[in-house]
Formats: sequence, C-alpha cells, structure tokens
Amino acid sequence: MKFHRRDALKMLVGGAGSLLQAFGRSSNPDAPWFPAASFGLFSHWGIHSVAGIQPSWAMIKGYPAGGDPRFHPPEKYYALAKEFNPQHYDPDKWLSAAAKAGFTYSVLTTKHHDGYALWPTKYGEMNTRVYMGGRDLLKPWVEACRRHGLRVGFYFSPRDWSYPGFPVGDVDFDYSKRGKFHAVEPAANARNFEKFYEYTLGQLGELLSNYGKIDILWFDGLDWPGIKDLRREQTLARARKLQPGIVINDRWDGGGDFSTVEVSYAKARPTGWWEYCTTWNGHWGYNPNGKFLPASWVIETLVKTRAWGGNFLLNVGPAPDGTMPGGFYERCGEISAWMTHNCESLIGAQPSPGDSRSNAPITLGEHRWYIHVLPTVRQPVEVRDVPRPQSVNLLASGAKLTFRHVGGILRFEVPQAQRTALDDVVVIQ
Repeated sequence: MKFHRRDALKMLVGGAGSLLQAFGRSSNPDAPWFPAASFGLFSHWGIHSVAGIQPSWAMIKGYPAGGDPRFHPPEKYYALAKEFNPQHYDPDKWLSAAAKAGFTYSVLTTKHHDGYALWPTKYGEMNTRVYMGGRDLLKPWVEACRRHGLRVGFYFSPRDWSYPGFPVGDVDFDYSKRGKFHAVEPAANARNFEKFYEYTLGQLGELLSNYGKIDILWFDGLDWPGIKDLRREQTLARARKLQPGIVINDRWDGGGDFSTVEVSYAKARPTGWWEYCTTWNGHWGYNPNGKFLPASWVIETLVKTRAWGGNFLLNVGPAPDGTMPGGFYERCGEISAWMTHNCESLIGAQPSPGDSRSNAPITLGEHRWYIHVLPTVRQPVEVRDVPRPQSVNLLASGAKLTFRHVGGILRFEVPQAQRTALDDVVVIQ
C-alpha cells in the first residue's frame, strides 16, 4: 500500500504525540504537529522583489552578503514600493505544486526588516494600505494554504527600518559603521522603545487576529541599544493568547518553541524542535537569474534533516508580478514524482536511532525502518544491531532484495539496474 503525505502525518503524529511533545517546549495539544511536519516552503516577497535584490540588506552600504550600491541611501530602496504591484498573483498555483511535492507547511514574509507590510496595517506608512489602495496580499495566500492542506506560517520581523528613529545598528546604513548608533539620552531612548513596542504589538495583533488559525510565528531578531528587557515573555504570552496552539521560533530574544539552523548546516544533531532553512535558487528574495538546485539535492538534504529529527524549510522568492520564478514548478514536479512512492519514509517519519547504526541515513516508521540509499551512499549497505528482518524491499517498487544477517548486522545491496538518480529507499519490516 502506498502512503500519501496526509496519511503519513496522521498516522505518525496521532500515534506518537506524547513522544513528539517531549522534543519541544509548547504544551498546547495543537503544537506536536511541528516536529513531524518535515518539509516547509519559505517565501521572501516584498518591494525588494521588484529589483531582484536581497530583502532589506541591499540598502546597507557595503553589506558583504547582498549590499547593492544602487539602493543606498535607503530612499532609493524604499522607492521600490511605488513599483510593487503583483498583477499575476496566484498563490493557489504556488501551493498546489508545493503540496504535491510533499511540503506540509509554508512561511511567508509578512514584513521583513525594511518594514514593508504585505497587508493593509493601520500602523506605519510602509504597507499595502498606502501603496496598493488597501490590497491584502496575505488573505489569498492563507486561503490557498488551507485549500491545499498546508499549515500557515507568518514570518514577522520585529526589526522595522522604516520606523522613524529605529536604531539600525549601522549609522547611516553603512556596514563600515556597524555596531555604532546615534546617541540618545537614556530616558528618551526608553520612551522611544516603548512607542516602538506598542506599534509592533499592534501589527502583530492584526496578523494573529484577522486570518483565522495561524500555525507558526517566525520572528527574525530584535535588538535595541540600551534596552535589556525586550519584552520577550510579554510578546510570547500575547501571541499565545491570540493563537493558543501556535508554534513560535526562538528569534525574539531567545524565547519560543523551536530553533532554526540557517544556511550553513548543523555540524552535530541539534536538540529539541528545530528546522534547517536555506535558499533554493541563490538568495532569499526573487532571483531572476538564479538556478534552482536539483531535486537530488533537495531530497538528500531532507533525508539528512529528517534523520536528525528536524524540518527542512526551503526558500524561493516569488517574482514581483506574483508568479514563481522559472524552475520552481519543474523541480516540484520532479520531487512530486519521487514522493508518490516514497513520501512515508520522510514526511512524518521519526528520526534515526543513531548515525552509527548504518552507513546510510535511517528514518523510522511504525514497525519499519527506512534506509535511504542515496547516490552518495557506498554499497553494500550495513545496518547494525538489528534482529533478523521479516522482509527487505525497495519502497517504490516493492521489489524484494537479497540480504544477509549475521551477528546482528544486516547487509544488502540495491542492484545497479534498480538504482535511480535520487534516493532509493529500502524498507525493512
């Protein structure tokens, strides 16, 4: 019997709720879906997409990871708000392809550090209320997520460089002056932070009140010189009051339910609930000339992450007109074809019992082990400290494999004629 994504999640989350809850910090009964979620789609979208530049950081003079002299000083960057008008926006198409490829949740940048909000917030002047006549870009995306069975995640930057007087940390948006701030008298600084916090909490309240159930809140850093109490506990309590079952990352002063390993992969297996996020085609925003990494890389990265009990949050930046860049649907189709027969080995699967148990990555199902014979795995495959199995089969075709079991060590090979360019999953019953 072949398993579909929702079937795998329902079986594993339902049957292992108490185990999964032990990995994280939230005790709400709606939270334990997260460590089994497996595969998420990240989308950085906003006024930066018009120019195909890095979100926000492009306006920082000399910034080594994407600073662009064409958009410094910041007035040049913020002028892009007048041009951002996605006339071909169809999130249903994005998320339909994503769901077929095995993605189970999605996270959209509602507001990046530049402060441009994708909804008509009543707070501030850098948003769709001012520049798009009140158009709401979040609502159709949320509705499309729900139509296709994806959990809804809101990225929200507590930093807001459009806010008057926000201490960016680089005087005059110049990377050579990083860590330097304009001097502000302490009492005035405290009042400024209080006003900014109320503004930020107002926007957060809109996001968590106006779109139904939100599953993930993805913060992305906050600092304010001279202020030690960044209101972490107050903020998390407010979010949980509005959305009791929400799962929150740890990027508002270290609080939350899960951690994120970004770009450079973890050197050792992280503890607790965690995810790995990186870019699929070159940088975080829309990248018109970026080439998508192949499906083999996506699946191999997902295998490694699931074997370590994490989720893989993979980013692609939509185009300014609301379409996905070339290559997205092709790659999703390739991954979808593989997932048709193999998704149960990753989506909702439990982590490996230990890297030393095999020379190939392992994930676990109910009464079965999945051995991931990736193109980089050298055969024969060995699985150590296991009883004699009932069966050893290729998951995709059901073909039986010849094996030897001696002294608690299982050995087998996938015949060359049955190898593919992707992950050949072997299921041990």
